[in-house]
Amino acid sequence: MVALIARENLSKSAAAAVDKLLAENPTAQSLNPYCKDVPADSMAVASTWADDVRRGEKNGPWHYVDIPLYVTATSGPLDKWCDPIGPARPDGTKPGCVTSALEYELKILRDPKQSGADRTNALRYVIHFVGDMHQPLHDSDNEDSGGNCTAMKFFDEPNPWNLHAIWDFKLIQKDLTTRKVTQTSYAKDLNVQFVAKFRDSHLDASDPVKWAWEGHELAVKTTYGALRPAIAIEKENAKTGCDAERAKVTALGITIGDAYYDASITPTREALAKAGYRLAALLNATF
Repeated sequence: MVALIARENLSKSAAAAVDKLLAENPTAQSLNPYCKDVPADSMAVASTWADDVRRGEKNGPWHYVDIPLYVTATSGPLDKWCDPIGPARPDGTKPGCVTSALEYELKILRDPKQSGADRTNALRYVIHFVGDMHQPLHDSDNEDSGGNCTAMKFFDEPNPWNLHAIWDFKLIQKDLTTRKVTQTSYAKDLNVQFVAKFRDSHLDASDPVKWAWEGHELAVKTTYGALRPAIAIEKENAKTGCDAERAKVTALGITIGDAYYDASITPTREALAKAGYRLAALLNATF
């Protein structure tokens, strides 16, 4: 939906350039995409590619920046939690984080000397990383792998979900179901709802580090802050580990219900809209 909102705000030249790259450099037929219900829009289709290839590319760290939840700053460099892009580590993993990876891929996309295939993959990464950065658990961590090492109920569903998955799609899925709308119409509605507030305002459209701090602030205030009972904020160098964190959260017996949903859905909608406008601004400046 970030890609669909961006589509609504692309210049004609940017839209043509994006569609040309994606049409001329299709993904490998052997790729089995995780998302099967993507709307028939080239940017929407491209938006999930980075997740489909990250295991093979060994660049999982490119999708997030683990700013600890105990950090109270709201600005400044991310060097402490973000490695620069560089040679692969001994285990093959590529160092980096979502802000350094976005900068790296933007340079490739904007370099006409690069091959069409490389620029197209860079475009796919840019679309995806802008979306990732606006999910607050891609900008924060509580010794729980960005909320992945947690377990809690989601309304009356029988099986538990982790907090990361709840913010990745469960909140939005419930909003879609409640409104009885498709992904495409939901994105159009968000564009209409927030266009006056965000599109023409100063959104720091070229400052991903600021976006990361914005996401971290949302995580502190709402993603974790609105949970009841509250999850304890781990101290520096706690290193409790995934299993221990999941056990601690499970013991709290948290259920995501109306109060948490009501506190979370408006900033979720706003984050989707901001991501779409910022992505459009980056692509308009590129093409």
